[in-house]
Amino acid sequence: MIAKAAAVIAAFTVTASLMPAAYANTFVNEAFAGSYLSAGATNENYASLDILTCTDTTVSVKFKFIKNNNEQLIYECYDGTMNDNIGTIRFKVSYPDGSYVTEGTMNLTLDSWCVRVSCDSDQGQHLFDGIMYPQFTLDPYTAPTQPPTFVDTKPAQDYGVSVVLNNEKVTFPVNVSPMILNDYTYVPLRSVFDQMGINVYWDDYQRTDILRAQSITCTKNNTILQFMRTFNESGYNVWTLTKWDSEDTSSQNKTDVSITGMQPMIVDSSSYVPLRVISEAFGAEVSWDGDTKTVYINCDTSSTNKHTSATISGIEAFTLDSAQACITSDYTDVSADPIPYYSSDTKFYLFNARDQWNNVTLRVSYGGYIDVSIRNDAEQAADTNTTENGTV
Repeated sequence: MIAKAAAVIAAFTVTASLMPAAYANTFVNEAFAGSYLSAGATNENYASLDILTCTDTTVSVKFKFIKNNNEQLIYECYDGTMNDNIGTIRFKVSYPDGSYVTEGTMNLTLDSWCVRVSCDSDQGQHLFDGIMYPQFTLDPYTAPTQPPTFVDTKPAQDYGVSVVLNNEKVTFPVNVSPMILNDYTYVPLRSVFDQMGINVYWDDYQRTDILRAQSITCTKNNTILQFMRTFNESGYNVWTLTKWDSEDTSSQNKTDVSITGMQPMIVDSSSYVPLRVISEAFGAEVSWDGDTKTVYINCDTSSTNKHTSATISGIEAFTLDSAQACITSDYTDVSADPIPYYSSDTKFYLFNARDQWNNVTLRVSYGGYIDVSIRNDAEQAADTNTTENGTV
């Protein structure tokens, strides 16, 4: 019994994008109630967690750990306590025949995209330690509108879809494979696009006091493709898709791409996107063989700025606070635009400021590089008018 593991989003961010620890005390703990599955799970080896209730002070769970297709120990978890985003739960473990073994303590930590669990016996034996991915769309900042639905985890559906890139079959991570949704072939982000020479970045950030945003940005040579959605206490808005050619994402010289029927999906915490949309946006030829359920992609995989996984992770981790820390005391009256922007090869943030003589715009890029431009009177007047109308 198992659902799809969510290894891709960890690789994609997507670590992708761990929320800063400062956000932990803003979580709505009730939002975490639901079913979870361990990272890298297989039919023979997995852990499942049901958070039955979770408040600021209390938590109750069910936990199961399968190893080599064998549930050697049965966990009975007592009601536990929560302190901010940290839970402490006492448990008893016994053999399947009911004979008693021992008791222990489970430590549970709520993160913005997962739950971290460790179990230790009272004798000091480390029984389990792992990341648990939600089997639902987790919005940690919004109270659920209805009770959670607990799912019986089962083997991931095998759609039997293959992807062939330039006559070579693409290999996907374990338990994360292409799927067919709404008659479109969806793939986990990095598996295919890395091999096409495309950089993929995940961002999750506070856009205004009440509005957060998530984006998936893909870059190759001079083309940038960006999925974007926002969410607040009312929930998530739909994804939009925008394309830039020979521009960065701060430019208004862009093209909106309709994806009404081809929305990105987060399935078992893995991000899936419609394969044809991204492939063709980067100039690939895509065809489908219905008899063999095979997607054929032909494209030029060369890229002038393909980054390593380590560099992509560093760029994703370059936050607004990181950029602001690079600005020296030579500049005053500094105000930030919270949106992360991308050029073909890097990520940057924009700040309005003043130096000794002029009002300036600071462009702070990954690595701490700062470009300075003098702001003209029209730009300053536009900013003043926008601020006075309360839209900043």
